[in-house]
Amino acid sequence: MSNRAFTNGLAVLGAGLLCSSVSSFLEHFAIFGASTDFARGLFDGLSVVAFAVGIYVLVRSRGSTQG
Repeated sequence: MSNRAFTNGLAVLGAGLLCSSVSSFLEHFAIFGASTDFARGLFDGLSVVAFAVGIYVLVRSRGSTQG
């Protein structure tokens, strides 16, 4: 893995999976009481942003290695 952009893209996708997992965990276990829905929405939004950034970085890294 000598391509730094590829490694960063995979790390961001991993962060997106982590945020999605936390959101799913909060769906089953209401740890934060009344603010659980807010926390779930926050982690869902973070996972969507992380997936979008990760895909963008991975596509850009593929383009830089082919040229």
